Amino acid sequence: MSSNALSRIPSKVYALTTSTVPTNLMDEIRKSYERDRTIQDIIKSLQVSSSSHHNYTWVNDHLNMKGKVVVGRDLEMQNKLISMFHNSTVGGHSSMTVTSKIIGGLFYWKGQQKHIRQYIRECNTCQRNKHENMASLGLIQPLPIPSAPFIDINMDFVEGLLKLEGNDVIMVIVDHFMKYTHCITLSHPYSASGVAKLFMNNIYKLHRLPASITNDRDLVFLSRFWKELFSIQGVNLHYSSAYHL
Repeated sequence: MSSNALSRIPSKVYALTTSTVPTNLMDEIRKSYERDRTIQDIIKSLQVSSSSHHNYTWVNDHLNMKGKVVVGRDLEMQNKLISMFHNSTVGGHSSMTVTSKIIGGLFYWKGQQKHIRQYIRECNTCQRNKHENMASLGLIQPLPIPSAPFIDINMDFVEGLLKLEGNDVIMVIVDHFMKYTHCITLSHPYSASGVAKLFMNNIYKLHRLPASITNDRDLVFLSRFWKELFSIQGVNLHYSSAYHL
């Protein structure tokens, strides 16, 4: 690698290149030229006239582009270089921006940034340890403990079941206080009015109306009919976040 290229490497990366990079790396890069017809044509032109291609120079049997070592169209060689500066201890599985800046300051090949981005997207370590880019949703708040049975209940549907006597859905109602559960069968398609009728026939007649109902964001529970019905009865409706009913 040229002295100009080495002078642009940060000290930690320089330690990596001088201690762990194979001594035959530049020989491998030169071999990649043999499989790239475009690079071969550029080299031949430069050997005839050093000014034949702007920004390219032929020095010490290596092709440089604006001081960067050109790598031929060799996917294995390119992946090796990315791995060397990304997967290593010094690279530390850095972001696409950092990895691109280091590699892009030393080497050049067509489509380099796109290649690095794809490599990092498929990096198992990066994907398992990447952080969320969205703002924190805050802590999940536990439901208060009710003071008596069937004051606070939750409702949900269990779907995708095999049909039994024409029914393939179970509506589950759980009392927060005793964990007592009612399971009511119904079938698709069901409506908000149909679910409300089942609720009145199976829950209201046994326990009266609760003070609050917690459920997920099923279309039945989000419907105007369902909200208006329980609003008139003075029942508070609460909606849980996904998978936290």
